[in-house]
Amino acid sequence: MSSSSSSSATTRGAPRARAAAAAPSAGDPPASICEVSAGGGDVQSDGAKARGGGVLAALNESTKFVVSALALVALLRYPNVSTCWCILGSVVNSINGKLLKKLLNHERPTGAVKADPGMPSSHATSLSYLSVYAAAAMLTHGDKMSPVLPAWAVAPTACGVVGCGVFLTWLRVHLGFHTTPQVVVGYALGASTAVGWLCAMERVVGPALRASPKLVGGLRVALAVAVGVFALSAIRWVDEARAYLTRGKSLGDKAE
Repeated sequence: MSSSSSSSATTRGAPRARAAAAAPSAGDPPASICEVSAGGGDVQSDGAKARGGGVLAALNESTKFVVSALALVALLRYPNVSTCWCILGSVVNSINGKLLKKLLNHERPTGAVKADPGMPSSHATSLSYLSVYAAAAMLTHGDKMSPVLPAWAVAPTACGVVGCGVFLTWLRVHLGFHTTPQVVVGYALGASTAVGWLCAMERVVGPALRASPKLVGGLRVALAVAVGVFALSAIRWVDEARAYLTRGKSLGDKAE
């Protein structure tokens, strides 16, 4: 009986001993979000890690910085009503996507680095808005873009812009950040907002501003507030970029 009890106690104590051995000590660095799951294992598969490295991952990580910089350059270079309205719409579109994401509270795919809700994809929402709006504006006002863009190049350029948006959106699925439905919903939200926002400019806002030029000041104030809100929310991008570089260095050290 004594031997049996001792064996049983040892068996029951084994999981605790393994858990204690696996638990980090006070001096150990905290585990990264890539390494922790509900079951205590690595949530990223080797395939996901492989997809997460290299040129595509770097391109994905830099997209938000590059796109935001291009939007800022366009605003500074062409600070007209049309540009202001487009950028204002991009911020409104982004906020709508964030609110919908919190409302749906849809989980990202298994192995995703981020733990926040994934439906709709914020990248897809913003990329589709900007690319579709730019392409639609080019096709609508292509005759006014010469000599910056010859008439024959308007349609191919518009298709290229939309193609870039689709490719960068696809990366979110390829790298494991989102499921296909999450980016499809995000793309649909951004594209529909772009079309509606441009139509509002053409049919309502534009004529109203031409009839009452004093309203332009209100548009600029609204844009300044929106850009300020966006800038505050984008501060975390720096932390995310730093975390990305840290993960890359950590994986590189493990590979060595």
